[in-house]
Amino acid sequence: MSALQLASQANRRPCDRCRQRKSRCVREPGQQKCVRCVLHRHECTYLQGPVPRKRPDRPPSPGRVEDSNLNALSPSPPAGQAASDAASPSRLLGTLGLEPHLHSTYIGPASYHEPTLLDLKSASAPVNQDSGHPRRVNQSSAFLTLPDKTSASETQRISDLDQIEASIQPFGPALVKVYFQIVHPLFPILDKGVFLEKYARSYREFSPPLLAAVYLVALDWRLFDRALTKATRVPDTALLEDLAMRAMNDDMKRAKLSTLQAGLLLLQRVRYTSSALPAQLLSLGQTLGIHVDCSDWTVPEWEKSLRRRLAWALYKHDKWGAIVHGRPSLIPVQIDNSDFSDWDVGPCTFADFPEAAENDEEDVEGIVDASLGRAAFIQLIELTKIFSEIVATFCSVSATKKGGLLSRIGTNGTMALAKPLVMKLREWYSSLPDNLQLGTTYSHRLSTNGPLHLAHMAAELTIHRALLRTLSADTPPALRATVRTAARARLASAMRLIESLQPEHTQSFWGFAAASQVAMIGSFAGLLWATSAEADEALEFVNQLEKLRWALQMRASAAPFLHEALPWD
Repeated sequence: MSALQLASQANRRPCDRCRQRKSRCVREPGQQKCVRCVLHRHECTYLQGPVPRKRPDRPPSPGRVEDSNLNALSPSPPAGQAASDAASPSRLLGTLGLEPHLHSTYIGPASYHEPTLLDLKSASAPVNQDSGHPRRVNQSSAFLTLPDKTSASETQRISDLDQIEASIQPFGPALVKVYFQIVHPLFPILDKGVFLEKYARSYREFSPPLLAAVYLVALDWRLFDRALTKATRVPDTALLEDLAMRAMNDDMKRAKLSTLQAGLLLLQRVRYTSSALPAQLLSLGQTLGIHVDCSDWTVPEWEKSLRRRLAWALYKHDKWGAIVHGRPSLIPVQIDNSDFSDWDVGPCTFADFPEAAENDEEDVEGIVDASLGRAAFIQLIELTKIFSEIVATFCSVSATKKGGLLSRIGTNGTMALAKPLVMKLREWYSSLPDNLQLGTTYSHRLSTNGPLHLAHMAAELTIHRALLRTLSADTPPALRATVRTAARARLASAMRLIESLQPEHTQSFWGFAAASQVAMIGSFAGLLWATSAEADEALEFVNQLEKLRWALQMRASAAPFLHEALPWD
C-alpha cells in the first residue's frame, strides 16, 4: 500500500493502538502521530484491518448518545484539536456534575425543598430555565441541576483555558503523562479514562482550575520526562498558580466534581495549605453530595467509584488538616455504624478502581506500581479513621483546656484512654501486606509506601505528645519514667524512619500533610527537650534535633516537602 493510501486511510479510521483500546483517535493537522501515541511515545501505525461491527441486540441506553450530541453542547475545539474519526459514545452523558455546561447542587433532608414535591415537577422541563430542574437519583436523594451560563461567563472560561495552555506549551501531553504515571496511582481522584478521552479531543473541554492543577502538580516531577528535562524554557509555575486560583474562585460559582478535583490537587501546593481552601472544599463537596452514599444512584458505575474515591480523599484532607492547620475537623468522628451521622459514604474498595481491570500497559510498566498505589490509598483511609479518633480524644478544645478532661483524669486516665487506640494502630500496622512495608522497594520504580508509614508515625506521636503534656510536678517518678521512656522510643523509631528513606521514597508523591507530619517529629523532640529534668537528658534531645535536621537536609533537594519540615531553622 502506498504512503498516499496509508495517509488517506489514517484520516478515516483510528490507529492500531486506539482501535485496540476502543478509544478516540485524534491526530492534529500536519502530524504523523495521533495525540495518544505522542503522549505515550508509541509507534502510531495503521496496519490492522477494521473490526467487523455487530448489530446491537437491543436499543441503546438513553444515557448513551453519540458524541455529536456532546459536541453540540461543547465549545468548538481550537485549531489543531478537531476530532478525526467517527463519533463514538461518550462516558460523560448521564453523569451528575460532569456534563458540559450543567452543574448540580445536592438537596439535603433539611432543605426547604420538599423531596415529595420535587417529583411533581416535570422531568422533561428544559434544563436551561433559570430556576433549574430537579433530578432524583434514588428514593431519598435529589439534586437541582442548573445551567452554567447563569453563574459564569463561558467566554471567560475559554480565555482562561487558552492562557493556561499557552503557559505550558508545548509540554501539555508530557505533563499529563507524568501526572498519571506518578501522582494518580497514589492520589486517584480523577477518572483516567474520562480525562484522557476529553484531553484527546480538546483541552477546552476541561474546567480551567483542573487543567491548571494537573499541570502544576506534574511539574514537580518534570525530571522524569526527557522532553521536559531538556527544555530550555520551564513553564512559569507562579503564573500558572495565579491562573488556577483565580479560575478556581470563578469555578466555585458553578461547582462540579471537577471543581472539587481541582481544589484537592491545588492543596498539594505548599503555598496554599494555610488558606481557607480546605473548609471551602468540604462545603463544596456537600453541595455536590459527596458525603452521601451513591451506591444505588442512577448514575454510571464509574462515577459512583469516582465519587467514593473523591469523598475519602476529602475525608483524609479534613482529618490530617488538624496537624497542618491546627484547626478542628469538620467531618464527624463517628462515621461507621452510626444512625445519626451526616457522613454516609460507602467504603472504598478495589472495585472502585475500574481502570485496574483494563490492565493498562502504563500500570504494568509505569514509574509507580499502580496496584500498590491503590492498596496504599485504601490503607490510608483506614489509618485516617483511627487518627480521627486520636485527635478527637486528645486534641479537642474541651479536652485540652485548663480544667478539661485530660487535666481532670491525669496521666493514668489518659493512658487508659490511649490503650485501645494504641491497640488499633498496632492491629492496622500488623495487617499491612509485605509489599506495603517501608523497606520494600522495586528496581526502577518509585515506592508508594513512605507516606503510609509517615502517617502512622504521626498518629503514634500524637498519642505520646498528649501523654507528655499531662505530666506535672505531682506525677509519681515511676509513672513519669514510663511515659518518657515510651516517648523516647517513639522518637527513636521516627528518626529511623526518616533515615531509612531512599530516593525511591523521597521522589514519590507524598501529599499535602507530609511536611507537617515530618515537622511533628521535630516538635516532639523539642517537647521532650523542654520537659527534661536533667541537663544530660536535655542535651540528648538537642543532639536528636540536629541529627534530624541533617537527615532532612540530605534529602530535601530531592523532596521539597522535607525542606518545608524545617521550621526550627
